[in-house]
Amino acid sequence: MKSGKRGPGRPRSFDQEQVLEQATQVFWAHGYEGASLAMLQAATGLNPPSIYHAFGSKAGLYSACLDHYVSNVRQQTNAALTREVADRAGLAEFLLSAARQFTDAGCPGGCMISTAALELPPQSDPVARAVAGRRDTTLGLLTDYFRRAQAAGNLDTGADPRALSRYFGAIIQGMSVQARDGATADELTAVAHIALTAWQEPSAARR
Repeated sequence: MKSGKRGPGRPRSFDQEQVLEQATQVFWAHGYEGASLAMLQAATGLNPPSIYHAFGSKAGLYSACLDHYVSNVRQQTNAALTREVADRAGLAEFLLSAARQFTDAGCPGGCMISTAALELPPQSDPVARAVAGRRDTTLGLLTDYFRRAQAAGNLDTGADPRALSRYFGAIIQGMSVQARDGATADELTAVAHIALTAWQEPSAARR
């Protein structure tokens, strides 16, 4: 999408989607604090005044990049949690897709939401809240998935959907960190298969 016509004092128009993709790669690789305005300028071709004019602030650009990441990368993984049938196979698809995506050689390692803004100074609290909110969205998807699995008779009624969502959220975050440390897709796939043993089959199926 192109920005609007140039007016007095306005920066030159640019392709917003392209800028967001380029800036996302910088934030993903270096984190919010590590991504300097000089890095963002080099990647996007926008000088700091243009960035501030278009996005309000570095934090505004980061928030827009988070949305871009969710729509273009994370959605591919989360799609497994929105499938019509909620069962163990769908959860496996979610975890295995994450293992592949976190180790994709064409992207920075890990998940931008899990690792790009873990520790921030107090003045960056709005950024921390923005990232936490997106993590909460995934936890909500997981909780809803487990509840639907129970309603469909695919997960034991004694299972705690909220606790399971926290558990698998922790697994995803841990996989992301390990991917940044060099874990391979095969290694993360093995982690995913071990985590799947937490899925509790309906009691009747276990007899």
